[in-house]
Amino acid sequence: MDYDLVIVGCGPVGAMAANLAGQAGLSAVVIDEAEQIYDLPRAIHFDAQIMRILQQACLADAVLPYTRVTERSTFYGADSKIIRVHDWPASTSYGWQPHYMFYQPELERVLRAGLRRHQQVDLLLGVRVTGLEQHPSSVSATTEDMLTGELGQITGRYLIGADGASSLMRTACGIRLLDRNFDEQWLVVDVRTDAELAGPNESEMFCDPARPSTRVPGPGNHHRWEFMLLPGESPRDIQQPEAILGLLKPWLRADQFEIIRASVYRFHALVAEQWRAGRVFLAGDAAHQTPPFLGQGLCHGLRDVQNLILKIGAARAGGPEDALLDSYQAERRPHVEQIIDIAVAVGRDICLLDPVAAAERDQRMREAAANGTELQTTFQAVPPLRGGLFTTTPGAGELFPQPAVRTTARTTARFDDVVGDEVAMVATASTARELRALADELAMPLIAAERSSAEQSLLAAVSEDLDGWLAERQARVAIVRPDRYVHGTARGLGEAETMARDLRALLPGNRRG
Repeated sequence: MDYDLVIVGCGPVGAMAANLAGQAGLSAVVIDEAEQIYDLPRAIHFDAQIMRILQQACLADAVLPYTRVTERSTFYGADSKIIRVHDWPASTSYGWQPHYMFYQPELERVLRAGLRRHQQVDLLLGVRVTGLEQHPSSVSATTEDMLTGELGQITGRYLIGADGASSLMRTACGIRLLDRNFDEQWLVVDVRTDAELAGPNESEMFCDPARPSTRVPGPGNHHRWEFMLLPGESPRDIQQPEAILGLLKPWLRADQFEIIRASVYRFHALVAEQWRAGRVFLAGDAAHQTPPFLGQGLCHGLRDVQNLILKIGAARAGGPEDALLDSYQAERRPHVEQIIDIAVAVGRDICLLDPVAAAERDQRMREAAANGTELQTTFQAVPPLRGGLFTTTPGAGELFPQPAVRTTARTTARFDDVVGDEVAMVATASTARELRALADELAMPLIAAERSSAEQSLLAAVSEDLDGWLAERQARVAIVRPDRYVHGTARGLGEAETMARDLRALLPGNRRG
């Protein structure tokens, strides 16, 4: 056996999988046929949860300098007047700000540099995977050196196909993509400019039936525009410099910007029918493709590999393999489909070309905003997970908050940094005292939600912000997974002990390697 894990594709999703595998103590190899990072921007947005995953990989501080925090999203109607404004708060309950814009080549450089920390993780560039073969306890990938043509074979216990929308791994497994009925062509234009454009940290969506478009500020002087192609327009013609200059004319003069990239994309809504085939798993664009209207495409992929590495690490540590690995699709696919469906609904509203229908949309959205009934589900925190390994108790499947906690050493740190890559128990102060022995037996960090520090000597850590979370769910205890999702909540000690023991059996050990 060469490795615990073979990862095909070293874009952001594959590179994140390898970093998390290294954190989990797994041996892994990442294979990519390109020798260099693709040095042009593609994905541009991630949210607070993704920064939290970067925190788990100990890379958040390295990524921050290459981001811009966005503070507002403004939608303009067919009459060029505002129909919706979203002002984002300065922080979220997850410990990071709601929305970040980033420059993908820099993100990839940080992720690849992070791999050097893990001696058991190898990176093979300029090598492509040409096929795979599955065995009862392993999977073998056939490789070809792109320079010499030399053939080879690499074997791992598991393989992740993070090789993009045209995934060879998906094709090799005979897995179909299911169409969720959205397909529109848009021109994406990235430029460098020092011009002042609206609010410096504000994205804009122009829902104009004459030409739906968006403007998004990236980090530094990077800005992006997206323009919908109209019926009969040629992708080749609209990418010509004179056409781009005409599209950007409302914002910029020709001497004010430099084009970094201009490409026409098909905005798809596709989901793989299966995400697991034996010991092969699909993640990122290989498993799903999301219209960009919520900025969730890359976010999906990074959530995929966080979930998957947790399960693979637990299986490698002796957990029940099939139950763990089957739960990957059971938890992630419905979650992705839910967000895709919201993105499709938003996209259909934005892409209206009928002036009458667009005017009706504008009126509906303005009335909803005035009445406080607008589509909050579109822009609120990421929805919970369901099924899989979760219980059906209140709060199960929710992403747990990340407050600052006071440790027994009387220092303050973020919740995730205190508990590490472990299952954690969070309990009311009185309940925490009674769970101390169980937490020690199961090697679970114990966080007490209390407003007094009188019991600090008895507790692993205390927080002033979690008692309200428990009270809202009528619970005394929450069992939190290493990916920070709530496994379940309990009202009584017996229920809490059963739940904790059950999850420890599923996840026997997830400490950093």
